This record gives sequence, C-alpha cells and structure tokens, in this order.
Amino acid sequence: MPDIAMGVLSQNGTVLLAKRSSKRRVHPDRWSLPGGHIEDGEDAETAMRRELMEEIGVTPQRWQFAGKFVSEDPPEASATFHVYRIDQWHGYPRLVDDEHTELRWFGVATIECDVELAPPQLGKMLANLASRETGKPA
Repeated sequence: MPDIAMGVLSQNGTVLLAKRSSKRRVHPDRWSLPGGHIEDGEDAETAMRRELMEEIGVTPQRWQFAGKFVSEDPPEASATFHVYRIDQWHGYPRLVDDEHTELRWFGVATIECDVELAPPQLGKMLANLASRETGKPA
C-alpha cells in the first residue's frame, strides 16, 4: 500500500484545496490537499515539502504533523495518508503542473457542506484541525 504525504496550508481560518484534474485515474474532479507519493528513501516530511514545491510552488517553513489515516476507497487505490498542517511558507500558491486544474481557499464549514473531497476522510481531519485552532468542537 503506497504512502502519500499532504500539506494543509491554513490562513485566516481557511485551507487551500486543489481540484484534481479530470484526467486523474483516481478521484477525478474532486478537491484534495496538495501532496503526493512518498518515494523510496524519503520520509513523509521530505515528501510533503517536495510535493508542495512541485505542485503549487511553495516551500513549507513551519509545519506540524496533523495525523495519518488509511483510505481504501476505491480498493485498487488504497493508501496511507500522512497529513501536515503548514502555517508558514515561502512563495505564493499557484498551479505548477497539470495534476490540478484549480486552487481555492475554503472555510471548513463550506468544505463540510459543499465540497467532494478525495479521499473523503479528509473532511473529518480538516474539521478536527479547525476545532483545534478555534477551540470549538468539530
């Protein structure tokens, strides 16, 4: 089962999501966090930093491990996701490659109600992160 590293860029109570290209084999046209596969010999933090630079042109400067989860939906694309909350970075998020078609800042309430996430478990993790920041239960 592959390992995936992802970064949650947070700013003013919002998080940055990237819309997956319609050409993606798994979860096309769904919103996700920027990130990608952990390569051989890489740890999750190194992969997260590399992937954010490759996908959205930012270099994380300060981050904290937010947690990990396993997604088995769809079964042929099962993976373990390692998620990092990033509150300081260099660069301005922009589309760098063709893996995503759009970047947008979302409030957690909007994500919970109106956004199809890939993988779906991200919703709970993002709500938990928001509750830690605001002190309100998720």
